[in-house]
Amino acid sequence: MQSINFRTARGNLSEVLNNVEAGEEVEITRRGREPAVIVSKATFE
Repeated sequence: MQSINFRTARGNLSEVLNNVEAGEEVEITRRGREPAVIVSKATFE
C-alpha cells in the first residue's frame, strides 16, 4: 500500500487515481493523524 501525505495527494490527484484504478490502495495522511485510504470502487464493494 502506498502512503502519501494530503498535500502530495492533492497535487498529484490524477496520478493517485491512476494508481487506484490499477488496483493499488493509497493511504492519505494529514499532519500524522489517522489516515484515509482510497481504494477502487470494485474493491470497496
